[in-house]
Amino acid sequence: MLKAFRPVFWVCVGLFLVHQLLQKGLGIDVPFFHAYLDPFLSIPVMLGLLTVERRYLFDRGRLTVLETVISTVFLAVIFEFFFPRWSDAFTADPYDYIAYGLGGLVFYFFVNPRPRAATP
Repeated sequence: MLKAFRPVFWVCVGLFLVHQLLQKGLGIDVPFFHAYLDPFLSIPVMLGLLTVERRYLFDRGRLTVLETVISTVFLAVIFEFFFPRWSDAFTADPYDYIAYGLGGLVFYFFVNPRPRAATP
C-alpha cells in the first residue's frame, strides 16, 4: 500500500507534520508558513489519497488536467468560502487560492501517477 504513493506525496505529508509539530507542539510560528503552507500542501495530499482510492476501486488512478483543476478549485472554495462562514476558527484569505493552485501544480506534475507504458 505504501508503494502506491510517490515520494513527493511523502515529502508533502512530512512537511505538513513537521509544520504542525513546530507550530502547535513547540509554539514556533513562522508567519509565511503558518499562512500558506497548509493550503499549499493540502492539495497534493488530498488528491494523492484520491488517486490511490481510484486506483484500488476503479483501476484508474491518474487524474486528468480537468479533474485536477476542478478538484483543486472545489477544495479551495470549500476551505476559503464555506469553512469561514461555518466557523470563526477559519479565516478567508484570497492569497490562499494561489497556494492551492501551486499545490495543484505540484500534485499534477509530481504526485499524480504517470500512465503505465503499454507492454508489447
